[in-house]
Amino acid sequence: MTRTQWQSLSMLLVALALAPAGVRAQSARRATLKRVPPSPPARPLCDAPASLPTAPTSAQRERARGLAEAGRQAAISGDRTLALSQLRQAAALDPTNADLAYQLARDYETAGDRANAAKEYCRLLAVAPEVPEAAEARDRVAALSPPRAASPSRASTLFAGGVAAYEHARMADAEAMFGSTITTEPTWADAYYDRALARIAMGDRSRAASDFDAYLQLEPRADDRAQVRVWIESLRRPQPSAPVALGLGLIVPGGGQFYTRRPVHGTIVAAGALAAVGFALQPRTKRTSVQETASDPFGNSYTYLATRRTTDRPYLIPGLAAAGAFALTSAVEAFMYARGSAAETRRILVSAAPTPGGLAAQVSVSIR
Repeated sequence: MTRTQWQSLSMLLVALALAPAGVRAQSARRATLKRVPPSPPARPLCDAPASLPTAPTSAQRERARGLAEAGRQAAISGDRTLALSQLRQAAALDPTNADLAYQLARDYETAGDRANAAKEYCRLLAVAPEVPEAAEARDRVAALSPPRAASPSRASTLFAGGVAAYEHARMADAEAMFGSTITTEPTWADAYYDRALARIAMGDRSRAASDFDAYLQLEPRADDRAQVRVWIESLRRPQPSAPVALGLGLIVPGGGQFYTRRPVHGTIVAAGALAAVGFALQPRTKRTSVQETASDPFGNSYTYLATRRTTDRPYLIPGLAAAGAFALTSAVEAFMYARGSAAETRRILVSAAPTPGGLAAQVSVSIR
């Protein structure tokens, strides 16, 4: 191998061995926050009564029947105002009577009083949920008073606070808020996922992996299940030690790259060091002509030219120096790579994402 060929080869090997940044960037996977908590369930159509009505006495029940009959007679005669008043009094005397509740609800609905009609239908469902009119009562309540959206729960408020803290890179606050969310709503899978990201940013790899495990247990069919599994494996993999990477690289060329789980780079480094050693040990043979003196059989001296062959290694020092420099450089590179791995694993990436109201911060962490 000529000097020019060796220089070209060494430059190529150095370029390949000491270019891990691109590989690192490709191996990293960005994880973004899940910002939307589960929707709170709609509030029921009928509020649950604090307690069931007290059963009336026999006299109250008898009086209620009389008022109800008087109300029916008033309705037949066309006096709906009196009929509604009599029926209301009857229902007040006997609040456990499902027939009175149903009839009063129908009269309220006929009169256009939707709120009181829905209230009486709900009373019917509370005192006699199994009566034949119950199905109709539920339909009428749904028509008279559509379901009301639930107000934000405590868990939703805590979750939103965790998202806000995360987007402002206050990871300790974000972890605490997501933890409180989990305490309030232990089945919210996204809260575990988001707390895992906050813990990664804080360098807490072990507990982050546990949170990802909980996320997959609660969401066994999650779309990102395969990627989360990869992250869990990466987070539980032991992190390389920078001093160990340096030491191995100095002892065995390429050892630091193998230790930092980059076998291709390690092979290149080892091949480069061996090539340098081979170049150093490359022999060179020289032929020289020297004038020699000898005597013939008669004792007369004469001179002649003799050819001698000598072997040396002119590239020994520069070759060994190149091998040493190559090993030292790769060892330092392995040291820097190992030292930067932890920081790269929890590197926070911030970008701007368009929203209907303008731009919003898009924060993610890089997981290796």
